[in-house]
Amino acid sequence: MRHWPSIFAIICLLAANLPRCIADEEATWTITVDNPTPTEFRGRILAEIPDSAVLLEEKNGKLHQIPTQQILSRVNLDEPFVSFSSSELVADLLRQVPDGFEIVETEHYVLCSNSASEYVQYCGELLETVFDRYFQFMIGQKIVVTQPTRKLPIIVFASAAEFQTFAAKQHPEISFADTPGYFSVSDNQTLLLDLTGDRSIRSSAGIRKRMGEKFLQVATIVHEAVHQLAFNSGLQVRMADNPLWLSEGLAMYFETTSSRSSTLWDRPGRVNPRHQPAFIKLLNGNRITGGMNSLVASDAAFLNSDEMPTAYCKAWALTHYLIREKTNGCKLYFQSLSQRKPMVGLTAEEKILEFQTAFGKSPDETERELVSYIRRQRVSR
Repeated sequence: MRHWPSIFAIICLLAANLPRCIADEEATWTITVDNPTPTEFRGRILAEIPDSAVLLEEKNGKLHQIPTQQILSRVNLDEPFVSFSSSELVADLLRQVPDGFEIVETEHYVLCSNSASEYVQYCGELLETVFDRYFQFMIGQKIVVTQPTRKLPIIVFASAAEFQTFAAKQHPEISFADTPGYFSVSDNQTLLLDLTGDRSIRSSAGIRKRMGEKFLQVATIVHEAVHQLAFNSGLQVRMADNPLWLSEGLAMYFETTSSRSSTLWDRPGRVNPRHQPAFIKLLNGNRITGGMNSLVASDAAFLNSDEMPTAYCKAWALTHYLIREKTNGCKLYFQSLSQRKPMVGLTAEEKILEFQTAFGKSPDETERELVSYIRRQRVSR
């Protein structure tokens, strides 16, 4: 099992500094694509880069980046775009999964699962707790977000084989081996693997006991739920050039579990028991100095298996420090992120300038204060 969270799955064509236009997001279009045989997509056009690509959203929330040269035709249907209702989302999810999956709805989620009903109930309770704490946190930080207008889809798989098969169809270019869950930006779905591996558990106490032995599973649910909330509350824009250090750092800021809670998690901001010691180890090995600029300027370290663990602990440390010590800067930085545009990339220099504008210093210049802050932290119990 990996000792760090999975990167949320995102496939995004980014074009730096190209002209961009927004189509009428209220209208429904059909776009026929040669891919390689004619295929029709129906939805609203969220963005377009002339002579490059069109970004279309289907009613179920799935996004398609369509290269302009593949488009055979596009037609405005002169009808308003309306996202799926809860019942339509349920039917759509059941069409995507094998037989044997059932639906559980909570106030803000639709869970589609073939795991034990008690386990799904536990997931629903945990997800609703994360939902509430997320928006409480944003209000406390004075960061403007909005609650989703539709329920969010969650798919829970009882077996690793089913999880891997579905993931391979959804994102064939990404390996999800040894991954307990992920959020797909393009599909707007959170996928989770039931690590209890036992459909015979028939009590909430039994589920809690088993989950208490698998804190990584609890952390994964929280982590991926925060990704989904960030992209459905206006904090981040799907298919924009979202910095992985912040996306992952925020999810890790929330993920740390608590054995004292009935759901084994109760609030964000606990000191991470994996990443704080890992960061101190990096410090003792002189592997931090001068590394923050590169973390902010490029996502490359998150995409390299050798560098990934180090990138995650640095991202956790930087995010934890900024949220706790630089509240006003975080507000400005998140506001800047919320205004990024789909399919438009930023240069490394622009990313560093954006950070410096919000926080008053470059990432490397924050290092001394960051190191001092993390050394003072104690792992939450």
